[in-house]
Amino acid sequence: MRKKTTVPKTKSKNNILNRAFAAFFVMLSLVFFYYMGCGIGSPLAPLKPVADISPLAVILFFCVTPLGIGFTIIFFGLLKEVWKPSLDFTFRRKRIWTVASIVLFAVVVVNNAWWWIYSGFPNWLPQHGLQSAVLEFFIGNFAVDTTILSLMFGVLFLTNSDPKKSPSYKTILVGTVFWQIVLFVTYLILSYSSIAGLRTPMAERYADFLGYTIFQPWFWTDIMYAIVTFAGAVQLLRRSTNVKKLILIAVVSFIVFFLLVTPFFPKPQLS
Repeated sequence: MRKKTTVPKTKSKNNILNRAFAAFFVMLSLVFFYYMGCGIGSPLAPLKPVADISPLAVILFFCVTPLGIGFTIIFFGLLKEVWKPSLDFTFRRKRIWTVASIVLFAVVVVNNAWWWIYSGFPNWLPQHGLQSAVLEFFIGNFAVDTTILSLMFGVLFLTNSDPKKSPSYKTILVGTVFWQIVLFVTYLILSYSSIAGLRTPMAERYADFLGYTIFQPWFWTDIMYAIVTFAGAVQLLRRSTNVKKLILIAVVSFIVFFLLVTPFFPKPQLS
């Protein structure tokens, strides 16, 4: 007669915590994909005519191309954690990781508080009401990459989660490296275009990169979270992954993609 195996209560509780954590960020990621496809202020503004016909087409374009493949990899890492929990939520007692988490939590607070100060209270509340203001805040500011990854890694950097022991964490970290490389290269392209006096077909808030964008608090919170999460991901992956090869693949694939799609976008105009 086969003996029944029982799962320890602590492990069962940990699995529930892991799945709840991952499911929360899966939900935020889905909202982020929707925002990139048809949200107000999405960087994919040049694809709005396509989004008006089929937002799903733009979302798929974002998810499967080098433009957003990094976040898609993060998304699959979270799904993997929901399916088979492997994160370790015991507290990590190292000062450098605590400082990194504090910086990321500060990014979340500043980025979201700024939206209410600059847009929420002066514009959305009086013009559209509380319900519309909260909905726009959630879709267009809270459930975007800056808050999602800052909040997620703000928690994970405080834990003993290890990519060598957690396949889901390794997948999330690999996706983060890809995502932040795209962000860095995009900022280089935008800054070059602005210096050259060209108006690229991007969302309005990126149009005047040197005259407007770099003076906005949200830009610096974007930069800060990108540097901290990228550095943290590289540090955690370096013992189990060829990080240099990973970065090279991310850079080359995005540059090739950019060169291939550029002819299909409206030509930049002199500002």
